[in-house]
Amino acid sequence: MNSNPIFENREYLTKYNDPIDDSLGKNPYSRTISELLETGYVNIDKDAGPTSHQVADHLKKLLQNSKTGHSGTLDPQVTGVLLCGLGKATRLMEYMLKSNKEYVCLAFFHKEITKEQILETFEKFTGEIMQMPPVISAVKRELRPRTIYSLELLDIGKDNQHVLFRVACQHGTYIRKLCTDMGESLGINAQMKELRRSKAGPKREEDHCISLDTLRNLWTLHNDAGFTSPEKKVYRDELKKYIRPQEELLVDFKSVIIRDGAINAVAHGYDLACPGVLCVESGVSVGEEVAMFSDKGELIAMGTTLMTSDEMLENEKGFAVKTNKVFIDRDYYPRFIKE
Repeated sequence: MNSNPIFENREYLTKYNDPIDDSLGKNPYSRTISELLETGYVNIDKDAGPTSHQVADHLKKLLQNSKTGHSGTLDPQVTGVLLCGLGKATRLMEYMLKSNKEYVCLAFFHKEITKEQILETFEKFTGEIMQMPPVISAVKRELRPRTIYSLELLDIGKDNQHVLFRVACQHGTYIRKLCTDMGESLGINAQMKELRRSKAGPKREEDHCISLDTLRNLWTLHNDAGFTSPEKKVYRDELKKYIRPQEELLVDFKSVIIRDGAINAVAHGYDLACPGVLCVESGVSVGEEVAMFSDKGELIAMGTTLMTSDEMLENEKGFAVKTNKVFIDRDYYPRFIKE
């Protein structure tokens, strides 16, 4: 299997020792800017003001891209991480929508509170809670369970009313409502004053995050006809720091590596048969959503496992993974590959 950051820190079980054929496919980190515009993403640092849809639309117009999509709506005044898929990678955003999120929030309590009260309230609201979506929301207004994974106190203002905290939570958790609910539990009115998303799915604000304005300036320099080839390379390399391969978004999914000879069948929508498995990550269970890659690290498809890791290694017949969503072009890999 090829050395690739996408495969790092994973334990794989090898079924076949096929040699790597460098004439087929391409390492995602070797893609050109044009290729990344159809198979990449940008970690946008959203400013206060525009909606998430407006940010995605501005990005599409800036990059003159065929399609863009984002990883989850942020209110206009909320800032921070907004993952935006480009081209075919927009289809990955549905997986990012369901991913966990992290925020840094400034809440205001209408009466003075102590550190002990806040910590007790944080403990009370950690774990599964029942939350009613706000009046203006994208979902039906009914109580639903949401999970708060952690609440961390960062600071309390000198007035003992402003509280800065970090929250890691399940997707679809309304932080504005969380603030009012915590206030109600204390018998105090409370409200969210400021909110910044610091993490969406696997990506944090320090992971190649860039504002639209900065990206616009970099894109303009990259396309400036007045620069020499060495200068253009500098801006191209800088741009590739922020237009990233889509495969990076799947680090939280277990993976199956497909043999070259099986890739085109999966590209046509067929399920992955056992003889097509090259390697499989250990610990895969039946019914698990997995990413299927080539040995170069290219995303082939997303699928649902029909066997465990051990069963994929042991069996020579049957289907290992049900193909759900294909990301590679048909016939990008040949139909028949000589052994």
